[in-house]
Amino acid sequence: MARTLYLHIGSHRTATTSIQSFLLRNFEALIAQGCLLPFRKPRHFEMINAIFAGERKIDKVAEQLHERADSKAPEAEITRLILSDEDISMRRDISVLGEFRNHFDVKVVYSLRRQDLWLESWYFQNIKWQWNPSLSHCTFQEFLDRRDEFHWIHYDRYVRHLEEVFGAENIILNVFEKGQMPDGPVAAFCRATGNEALIGATPEPHVNFSMSAAMVEFARHLPMDELAPPQRELLRRALEAVDRDILGHAGKQSERLMPLDLRQAILSEYEAGNSALAARHFNRDALFLDPLPEADAPLAQLVIPQNSQDLIAQFVAPLLRQMAADGLISQAAQKD
Repeated sequence: MARTLYLHIGSHRTATTSIQSFLLRNFEALIAQGCLLPFRKPRHFEMINAIFAGERKIDKVAEQLHERADSKAPEAEITRLILSDEDISMRRDISVLGEFRNHFDVKVVYSLRRQDLWLESWYFQNIKWQWNPSLSHCTFQEFLDRRDEFHWIHYDRYVRHLEEVFGAENIILNVFEKGQMPDGPVAAFCRATGNEALIGATPEPHVNFSMSAAMVEFARHLPMDELAPPQRELLRRALEAVDRDILGHAGKQSERLMPLDLRQAILSEYEAGNSALAARHFNRDALFLDPLPEADAPLAQLVIPQNSQDLIAQFVAPLLRQMAADGLISQAAQKD
């Protein structure tokens, strides 16, 4: 029986975590529709990393995936599987994943967010999570100066690589704009993977909330990248609690950082590629259809107090109180 393998490769900041959370929440419902989320994991980064490291061979992985699918019979006939890891899109060469075509009908699902908006959002993420020390403490301008490192948002060039590996007919592109996915990115993903029956079955989760610009600027000065991931996660949660409960930044925060002239200059670098991709995959001139922000649109302010007394009062003291309340600061056991 021919099975289809959907590779959900990102990119980041296109509701990937929300999609993964939805898939996990609807694990049994997916099976009833003939679709398997292997290993009941929302994200398959360990397995994907092992493949790229040469520690796991595609033939063995494919065999295991088929075994997992076969194990659902006779209750369900699995015809589709989904592997999801947004970090795939960061790899310059994903040719090794093309070997899955020897075992499945492979479809690649890739979501595109307009580059100016993506850069703003990616900056916030890098400061908030600090997994990459070389980017964890950059100013926004320093971050923009390194934007060529984010090769995968040269969408036309990157999609051509996908086409070479998997075939143009097997690339499914979703444009991350409200007008182009009016009922949300999770529903768009369901349609792309043949799971239309699950649309509206449960509310779309919204996870991975943004910090305010002020808290991001404060976090930029903290050595979070020096901490082990579990410690970093605890500190991040404390920062978010202070941002929400003390500073009053509840709900989604603005990530608009570029004035209009800079935004237009950034987009001009990607214009030719975007237009070529739009013509090739959508038979139109423009890839992104939403208008740019107005020239007088307010921008998020990456500003913290320069006066030490105000900085301690507004950020440092509330953070210490929150860490104590969370049990992160406790008295060490005394030694005899």
